Amino acid sequence: MKYVTAQDIFRRDGSRRGLPAWTYDNSELTRLEIEQVFLRNWLFVAHVVDLPRSGDYQCFSMGDERAVIVRGSDGEIRAFYNNCRHRASRVVPEEKGHCGKAFICPFHGWSYNLDGSLKNIPKSDTFPQLDRAQYGLKPLDCEVWHGLIFVRFGGDGPSVAQMLAEAEEEIGFYRIEDMQRLGDSYDFRFELDWKAVVDVDNEGYHVPIGHPELFDLMGSTYTDQRTEGGLSRSQGSFRDRKFRFERNREYVESLPDDSYLPESHRHLWIYWGMFPTFVLTLFPDQIEIYQFFPTGPQQSIMQGVCYALADDRPQMHRARELNQAINMGVGNEDIQLIAWVAEGMRSSTYDGLMLSDLELGVASFHNALRDVLPVLDLAQSPEPGTLEQVNANLLAQNKVAAAG
Repeated sequence: MKYVTAQDIFRRDGSRRGLPAWTYDNSELTRLEIEQVFLRNWLFVAHVVDLPRSGDYQCFSMGDERAVIVRGSDGEIRAFYNNCRHRASRVVPEEKGHCGKAFICPFHGWSYNLDGSLKNIPKSDTFPQLDRAQYGLKPLDCEVWHGLIFVRFGGDGPSVAQMLAEAEEEIGFYRIEDMQRLGDSYDFRFELDWKAVVDVDNEGYHVPIGHPELFDLMGSTYTDQRTEGGLSRSQGSFRDRKFRFERNREYVESLPDDSYLPESHRHLWIYWGMFPTFVLTLFPDQIEIYQFFPTGPQQSIMQGVCYALADDRPQMHRARELNQAINMGVGNEDIQLIAWVAEGMRSSTYDGLMLSDLELGVASFHNALRDVLPVLDLAQSPEPGTLEQVNANLLAQNKVAAAG
């Protein structure tokens, strides 16, 4: 695969300085980000192992939109808007569960087959004549890639497979589609803008100081990269290292000598990122998936979950425990760093960033956001109530300039 250089990324005007302060505390912008960034891009929902039986479902919400993902009677995974066509109630009562052979709306009992088609309307003779084919659940874009399930509420861009094509060969080593869930999912909630959280996660320049245990594991082998296709990739190696932290030493010693991975990947921790916030981490013992979302103005969440191949060897069990302990420590350290950075951005003295070549991930992320939301290039916030229109005007101007 081919990578772009930091110079390529920072060639864009203003990219060294990051996003202006107002973009981290503006409720109109948060609403527009949900609509234009999150609802129009692929979002990870679950692994196929989480929906093993026909009728198993998983729900997912973003902004005002609700999805239900279900395994059909034919074994296929499908996604629908979680809105009954009668009165817009959700059609399943829980965030995940099993609905048998049909969805039955808990409000009035309208029911739908697992392929989304309308099955039954209680007391149908009280309604006018309906074309039943037009009253099924509305479908959503849904794609399964290496066993991972993604949905998209809008937009018509490339598929997940196309977006992650540069990672295809490497990710294929890990047999993700054959994995099982490791424990429960987790979430961290923040009372601050989602971009402040993503900015900290998007660069390894802070690892030597901010994450001493992680740096002890990888040392200077940790690098951040950006592919020509727009993916982020980071990696670090613990091969032939001497460790100061006992937990790192025990983790490496616990890893079984034999592995399904090629020799080149048995000592690597690898992080792949896809816009807007999907991250897939690859370890010799397991994988971890996490992503970030805005849940409202100055409200955001990080959600994550781990999967691994079945392996009941005690040493592998211990390695996985230690891996998760190390990464939980990294997460807690990042939570503190995120809070300090967000606090500083609210100061009257904050006048932008100064990014190094080692922070190319932050600049790449900001540039990708500017492509969708050129309003982020403005030094000052537009007048209240005008932000969406200002952004639309800027998009139109950019389109004309690109065509010319």
